[in-house]
Amino acid sequence: MRCRQFHRGSAAAHEVAYPAVSFVTLRTGIDGLDGILGGGIRFPEGDAAFVCIAGGPGTGKTLLALELVVRAWLEDRTGATFLYYSVEHTPDGLHKKLASDFDWFRSKAPIVAAPREVPNKLTLTVDGRPDSGQLVLTQARPASMQQKSARGTTVDIEWILAEIENLRLVREVRMVVIDNVGLLLTDLEYFEKRTALLEVRRRLLEHQIHGVFVMEEAHPRDLRLPSAEEFSTDLMLHLAFREEATDFKARAIEISKARHQYYYRGVHHFSIAGRGITRDVYLGARNERGPGIHIYPSVAAQLSMARDQAQFTVPPRGDKPIDLGHPDLNRAFEGNTGPTARSSSVLLAEPGTRATYLALRFLAAGLEQGERCLFISTREDRDAIRRICQREPALAKCLERDGRFAPDFRVVYLHPEFIAPGKFLWDLVRLCQGGHADGQARPVVRLAFDNIYRLQDRFPLITEQRFLVAAMLDMLRYQGVTPLFVDMLPAEASRGGSTFDPSSYLAAFDNVLHTWLTTTDHGTAPFFRVLKSVGNDFAQEALPLQWRRS
Repeated sequence: MRCRQFHRGSAAAHEVAYPAVSFVTLRTGIDGLDGILGGGIRFPEGDAAFVCIAGGPGTGKTLLALELVVRAWLEDRTGATFLYYSVEHTPDGLHKKLASDFDWFRSKAPIVAAPREVPNKLTLTVDGRPDSGQLVLTQARPASMQQKSARGTTVDIEWILAEIENLRLVREVRMVVIDNVGLLLTDLEYFEKRTALLEVRRRLLEHQIHGVFVMEEAHPRDLRLPSAEEFSTDLMLHLAFREEATDFKARAIEISKARHQYYYRGVHHFSIAGRGITRDVYLGARNERGPGIHIYPSVAAQLSMARDQAQFTVPPRGDKPIDLGHPDLNRAFEGNTGPTARSSSVLLAEPGTRATYLALRFLAAGLEQGERCLFISTREDRDAIRRICQREPALAKCLERDGRFAPDFRVVYLHPEFIAPGKFLWDLVRLCQGGHADGQARPVVRLAFDNIYRLQDRFPLITEQRFLVAAMLDMLRYQGVTPLFVDMLPAEASRGGSTFDPSSYLAAFDNVLHTWLTTTDHGTAPFFRVLKSVGNDFAQEALPLQWRRS
């Protein structure tokens, strides 16, 4: 491609052509980070990526920088060198942390340390794989931290640049990380520091070497001038602790600058998982894909990602009515109409109604059709659900002969957890994509969520439940899932005995059903009615509901 510009003068127009700029994307391999970066770190072709990771003490800056360089090194097949300089941490300490605490991010490569040449440097290689190159961990010793009687070499910015030049004579240098770069420049004034960092950037980019600065923010930032690190980087990641109303401090990451790319703005949460983390798939703080940093895009960002990936094409609903699992519910719809696949439904249940049983029958109908189903409960644990299934003949499909849940029927009980809304939605989508914990891709077709009443009581960091529920419905539709949600209503809501307002449900769901108990001459009997069903004909009056009707 060529860009054309015309200069008009007294003579004919002259055409000036400029080469178009193309871009390359460096994937980080970190769960969620590539997502909020729109695929990875973008930089001009023939150039390199330059990143600054900033934050206060203990926010995870060093771990994020370590994971960036280690994943890049393990993925590389050119035999290049990757460099990590740290002022605070010894090479042996970093080596032990990566091996013992994070298991090299579950890499199966046999990583070995080369014979030590100098005390403050450790070179790591992959045994038997010469194309993997090497990772060199070095402890920097700035002059400002040296005692006059101390032995050893001062390792400052100029020393680092000189070493890079020497290493390039042997093999290509692909990435350089300088942890707590500010301690190497404490003797410089602001503009001198800015000049020094810009020179480091220039020298690295000249040889197409990716650079990562790690910056400590011990005090609130000076709002009059951007930091010198900001001037010298293309991508700025800020890590912090956000104190919630519950006095719980959640880890948060925000992209404050991205020069060459589109990214998903806002505050996203993240966690740090050790090597002993479980790999099972469920909703909760211990649900991780493995050791390392895990970033959960905000709910708004996840919605934007789904829409961008679908190119703003909303998945259509089905054309044929589906079996709701109970004949009385099916008969409420007339003229061969009714809820279809990928339409969302909510069952509003007053006290005493068997909403959990109805939700299970909805899934049992899916199992009859060969669909994979997921039951999420905030009320009953797995043992209680199993007892219900054993007692009710209509739920026989949910169990195997030995009493275990059927392979296509997954039950998840939600324990109270301090997790952010973004992680809640992130885990829910992963459950629907995988469906089971056996490592196989078993997408869920039907989902029942029992129940969403005051979800923030179990997940205190969820402060805006209405938006979260609306987002869940959109995300489930993008995943091709047909959901049924259950919510609890106060007693007497059916007779106007409370301040119940159904407008939020009528606005969010395709189908809204309401069930309650009514006192008759023969005792108490359950009834239900359809409040809304998009594009369907349904009975307007209240209808009786016989629980065990087959």
